[in-house]
Amino acid sequence: MRRLIAGGYVPLIVGGLVAVIIAAQALTLWRSYQATWQLALRSGENALNTLSSSISRNLSLLDLSLRGAEEAVATSGLSDISPELRQMVLFDRAAGAQFLGSMLVLNRNGSIVYDSGSVPPRVGNFADRDYFTAQMDGSRGTYVSAPFESRLRAGDPSIALSRRISGPGGSFDGVVIAALRIAFFQLLLDNVDLGPRSVISLTRSDGTVILRHPSTDGKGNTGVSVAASPVFQRMMTRPGEPFSDRSVFDGENRYYLHTQIAGFPLLLSVGISTQAAMGEWIESAMTSSALTLGMCVLLILLVRALRLALMHSQDMEAQLEVLSVTDQLTGVPNRRAFDLAAATEMRRAARNRECLAILLVDIDHFKKVNDRYGHSVGDELIARIAKQIVRSVRRPGDFVARYGGEEFIVILPATDGAGATFIAERIRSAVASMVPSPAEAALTQVTVSIGAAVAEVEPSSSLAELVNRADRALYEAKGGGRNRMVIDPEDQGQPAAGG
Repeated sequence: MRRLIAGGYVPLIVGGLVAVIIAAQALTLWRSYQATWQLALRSGENALNTLSSSISRNLSLLDLSLRGAEEAVATSGLSDISPELRQMVLFDRAAGAQFLGSMLVLNRNGSIVYDSGSVPPRVGNFADRDYFTAQMDGSRGTYVSAPFESRLRAGDPSIALSRRISGPGGSFDGVVIAALRIAFFQLLLDNVDLGPRSVISLTRSDGTVILRHPSTDGKGNTGVSVAASPVFQRMMTRPGEPFSDRSVFDGENRYYLHTQIAGFPLLLSVGISTQAAMGEWIESAMTSSALTLGMCVLLILLVRALRLALMHSQDMEAQLEVLSVTDQLTGVPNRRAFDLAAATEMRRAARNRECLAILLVDIDHFKKVNDRYGHSVGDELIARIAKQIVRSVRRPGDFVARYGGEEFIVILPATDGAGATFIAERIRSAVASMVPSPAEAALTQVTVSIGAAVAEVEPSSSLAELVNRADRALYEAKGGGRNRMVIDPEDQGQPAAGG
């Protein structure tokens, strides 16, 4: 030992230990930097994808409604039918759209001819609106307007989708429009938290801001033009390419992710504040660097081991949580997940005084399929039918779960009897139209029976009673010959009022 000390080896050993500690700490800091940044990026990408899908779905629903109204207006004899029937023909497709303001049919002078919100129609002229003038010179297809303050709803900020109505020979004969309240976008963006000083913006392709969250003016920066800003120009010239730049609104340096809203001239962007996203990491790195020389290698290894063990434990818990609420055969939520989702939807429906529909879907003659062709064919059939049900139930808030062996259950929020019947028939038709797989080639046709129940939910309403009603309706559908749907007649709700 003396010879070791005298030989000057201790400084070398200490220096080596210090070098190892510094190298290990530097590596740890670099990895944590990358992980922190990647986490911020994943959060931004998830928000971008979720929001763009939701916006595209709702706008597509409005566009489909506009096309239907456009076709209906072109039909001769529309003015001769009863007002109630005419309203259904023109506007019933838009009943499920969120935050719909009004659907209007305007004549060539811009005056209201038909109005989804009133019979007889309200009085108004909108010849000065861009959604009207843009359609005068030729068909633009579906046009997305600049933001405006609604004259029919006390200045409520809105945008509108419009389509041209052409007369004989292609002459301009008016437009059909659907106004969408900007509160719809505000609600979506309010539910996203990307961290301090990060922003989400929805902008028209001409640079007009529809909504920015959070805004610098307290009003969403609605209507502000950013066409000349470097950030917007780069998004337009390099679609989908992430980049860093300073905001024209507040000068904050952000990392921008952006995408086009599918089918519409709208740009959705997420700006992640680099300083805010990495702020905690910077503070942690400075503290760790200051303490590096005083740390023990064993302590570092212990902390690292504990950290990895904790991360592994959290990953396992997350995987177990997913498995606990997912049906392994079909990939759809299981009955436990249904119980959780149904309780949430019952509370929401009671709070909002809305209708809630339940569908019970049962595969016809499934026991015979299992007995004759085996469980493997039966399992494949269940999985394929689950996919058809999921494809048929399209709204973001709708919920599909496997309820039993060959039984599925569907939750349809804010849906009345007509809506439940429509969805149930779509499911039944989709299953009946299935082409047998090679394993199912001996089957001539697969069908389902569906029982539906609808209730206007109140705080005292019982989920079990609603499910029991759907089960009774299913029993009636089975008894009536199968391959059909029956809705329990006790309470089919009231149709949703137009906006």
